[in-house]
Amino acid sequence: MIQGRHGDVLVIGNASAGVTTPVEGNAAAESARTRGSSVTATRKIAFSQLCADAVACQRCPAMIGRSRLLSPANGGPGARVIFIGEAPGRLGGDRTGVPFSGDQSGRNFERLLALAGLTRMEVFITNAVLCNPRDAQGRNRGPSRRELAACGELLGRQLAVVGAPVVVTLGAVALRAVGALAAHGLQLREAVGQPVPWQGRLLLPLYHPGLRAQLHRPFALQRDDFLALGQLVQSLEEGTFAPNHAF
Repeated sequence: MIQGRHGDVLVIGNASAGVTTPVEGNAAAESARTRGSSVTATRKIAFSQLCADAVACQRCPAMIGRSRLLSPANGGPGARVIFIGEAPGRLGGDRTGVPFSGDQSGRNFERLLALAGLTRMEVFITNAVLCNPRDAQGRNRGPSRRELAACGELLGRQLAVVGAPVVVTLGAVALRAVGALAAHGLQLREAVGQPVPWQGRLLLPLYHPGLRAQLHRPFALQRDDFLALGQLVQSLEEGTFAPNHAF
């Protein structure tokens, strides 16, 4: 059990208060593996249905005919970390079918992910909205409030199905999107790099890896943020995370 900011409590893993014999221990381990396999299978089925629901979504008139960027290319249940960006880029994920790939934001993200000691196979990557918003000239634009609200239910389902213990928001839009699901009271400028207990997980606000965000958070500082993210994930998995974890 970890006491976190604002008095929230985050539980990572399960601890046994008793002592078991080798036979009891083996039986418990086998039972845990069986339950784990069942949960994993259930989550995989739920994820497949979630992807199908996203493809069939018709909630936003401006997005009719656009790709819904949610598939096994995002990752899958059981990821170590879930990353949430703003929206697929026209020359990035919307073109490649893979979040944060094919454009400069994607290349920056790949570099930062490697610094954290993580690979795409170990994480889940998504966006606050699953389609690429464009203006009248066909350029990228920010998602509207209505579009963010329309995708909120799908975002909540992704968080539930993936079940990652660490949620990393990339940019202010993503931070607001998760705040609409469950309030956290955070502002990116003040909260960047600070892991906060949220909905039974750790929420870590970071800046978007795109070029514009570097006006507010230079790439050198983003490198430090992702190095610290790697340390955080490792400390959680080793059971050594402390509330005053230095970020």
